[in-house]
Amino acid sequence: MKRALAGVAVIAVVIAVTAGNARAQSLQSVSVHADNDAFNFWKPPYNRPDEEYTSGVRGSLTYSGAAFWERWLHRTCAVSCENGASHTFALGQEMYTGKLLPGDTTHEAGTRPNAAWLYLQEVSRVATADRLDETSISVGVTGPPALGEAMQRFFHNLAPDLNRPLNWSEQIPFEPGIVLAFDRTQRTFATGRTEGFGADVEPHFGASLGNILTEARAGLRVRAGFNLQHPWMPVPLREIWEVSFFADATGRGVLRNEFLAGTMFHQSPHVEERPFVAEYQLGMMLRYERLTIRYSMDQIGSEYLSRDHGHAWSRLALEWRVER
Repeated sequence: MKRALAGVAVIAVVIAVTAGNARAQSLQSVSVHADNDAFNFWKPPYNRPDEEYTSGVRGSLTYSGAAFWERWLHRTCAVSCENGASHTFALGQEMYTGKLLPGDTTHEAGTRPNAAWLYLQEVSRVATADRLDETSISVGVTGPPALGEAMQRFFHNLAPDLNRPLNWSEQIPFEPGIVLAFDRTQRTFATGRTEGFGADVEPHFGASLGNILTEARAGLRVRAGFNLQHPWMPVPLREIWEVSFFADATGRGVLRNEFLAGTMFHQSPHVEERPFVAEYQLGMMLRYERLTIRYSMDQIGSEYLSRDHGHAWSRLALEWRVER
């Protein structure tokens, strides 16, 4: 109980500090996304895996302007980048579960331990027409205070006939966590006009550092669609509509993933990580004026040596633009 209260206290303190910084900024948008292998709609409900990265939820508020520390990092464009700068506060949870034996609640030999991550995230974005820089800090907790078992049990009880048994007897224990991250996306090629068919190419790279995740990554995103808008610069609200499709391929060099390697400061259940992982994504976006809806399918390769195949999950995301 003391550890749970300590974890909640850490998140509460950070919420108070970041909320205070946001008061002077104008709210741009509200968004929420949910990741789940239950959204793999191309499979029948009884055949969706409910394992590995099985659930993720994130709600966020985006404000105009970048944080003071982001302005310090980008002093050379503090003025010229201001129109493309934004600042996001988010609260989220991720959940990972190991594979159970068929018709049983026993974990299959060699499978990953269950894990949950409850976090608060602050993201600052500084953009020009051809480049987007995102700098973020995430703080949170793992273990029972992250509420993985409680959340999964609650949603499984809503439709018990469609869900598999649960077993959280072996999970990553409590540990406070932090992740510092930087990502850069370039818009290297664009064709077509905003009215009619258009396409663009966006190489990207980044890195994360922390006890929860330490990795380097690089990839390529391609978009195509009708009335294709700029991927990150502000767009006028008047009669905006867009139908677009996107594909992404990303390679990850992973030094440490706490949900596989176990907690950093004491022994805990773990599996042996693979140092290199490939991830692929296909999706579509529908946008009309203030509302944006995204659906994407994600396929990630095997992340640890005792698993011989990858895992698929999907994302549903909604964004409502507040600013006029």
